[in-house]
Amino acid sequence: MTTKHISWLLGFFCSAAVILSCQTSEPLTEEVDNEQAEAVSGLERIFLESEAFSGSHTGFVLYDPESDSLLYERDANRYFVPASNTKLLTLYASLNALPDTLASLHYTVKNDTLYFRGSGDPSFLNPNFNIDGAYRFLDEREEVLVYDDSHYDDEHFGSGWPWNWYPAAYAPEKSPFPIYGNMMRLQAQQVALVMLNEKTPVKPAYFEKFIDQKEWDSGQVELVKRGFRENTISYVPKSDTAYQERNIPFVYERGLIAELLADTLGREVHLSDGEISAYDSTLYATPARPLYERMMISSDNHVAEQLMLMISDHEFGEMNTRRAISYSLENYLDDLLDRPRWVDGSGLTRYNLITPFTTVTLLEKIYQLLGKDETLALFPAGGLRGTIRGWYEAPEGEPPFVYAKTGTLSNSTSLSGYLFTDSGRRLTFSFHNNNYVVSNNRMRSEMNTVLQHIREKY
Repeated sequence: MTTKHISWLLGFFCSAAVILSCQTSEPLTEEVDNEQAEAVSGLERIFLESEAFSGSHTGFVLYDPESDSLLYERDANRYFVPASNTKLLTLYASLNALPDTLASLHYTVKNDTLYFRGSGDPSFLNPNFNIDGAYRFLDEREEVLVYDDSHYDDEHFGSGWPWNWYPAAYAPEKSPFPIYGNMMRLQAQQVALVMLNEKTPVKPAYFEKFIDQKEWDSGQVELVKRGFRENTISYVPKSDTAYQERNIPFVYERGLIAELLADTLGREVHLSDGEISAYDSTLYATPARPLYERMMISSDNHVAEQLMLMISDHEFGEMNTRRAISYSLENYLDDLLDRPRWVDGSGLTRYNLITPFTTVTLLEKIYQLLGKDETLALFPAGGLRGTIRGWYEAPEGEPPFVYAKTGTLSNSTSLSGYLFTDSGRRLTFSFHNNNYVVSNNRMRSEMNTVLQHIREKY
């Protein structure tokens, strides 16, 4: 940790409302008592003796906001690939840029025609949400419906996403008007073979016409396979013993969206033949909180990407992730000492880079903005919910002691959040691990050892 980082950290947190007391005349590295020294030396031993950490590029910061003390750090200002810890940036930007009730769509009425375009809202007919304001609005309108997407100025995959992720459920395409989460869902049931459900083979039913059943080949590994730039699904029944639902992203095409809407609404939806000069009305019908919860607790990549598009739409009237990121960095995160390299909303790209120091700073910004209860409600809880429900468990009968955002790519694992010690302290921490060859679970196990030590000794 450099001197400039310590000075900046002190200055930033002295101005925060959550700090009970802060003496800038005292050095950050003040003397600690014997108990604290024992805790630090024990933590140092864990890192030094761990083969997993020794074979990894690992950065770590442990910060106590109440005493304004940097308790421990390793490569705090070195840059790491954060994976889904990137969603912390997306969350903070969204909390600052977007209203509590989000725009669901924009529209204008001319004569007997309602022209509408998306706001980027990912909740429309998405089975992960119980939000139907936009659907009811379109369903109840009597005008001719015309869909427009001329304000979309972006690619449908994020920069740096691997090309062969196109059929993966964790990487649906970005789009101006998401529908069904931009995925079709194949329903399979066990008979003699695992076969598609005869009554409901796919949701939405519109996609049934794209299914192409093949003869089973004993060498076939995948139950279903989608073409690279097409929505045709090759389906092969095969022996199995489990019920399956396969979530498969579909390729965005403006005509497809109009057809999906027409199929769902039971009425014709036309396509605009040119850019509409102005949209004078906006439907606000989507609560922001469920979207933030889904992005953070389940680490939903689609929601994260769409939130960045919503920021761009809100600020500029067009959709472009790069523009939303630049705006957010300049307006909400311009005081970060280690400026992150921020490329997408979800963390699917390895182009993102951030330091543990910046991640802890970001966590404190979120905590100051929302307060304890609202902040913790947005984070996975160790042993209880979300992406860490199977990890970082508290002793039996005790509440969670870790609330943290995960981040996982191959050979990269991050974990950043808040830790509550047995002594009653609330500490903020950030782990970033890159470039290791052991399993991700091995790294999680090592991080668990560190966090359990902090819970007991600090």
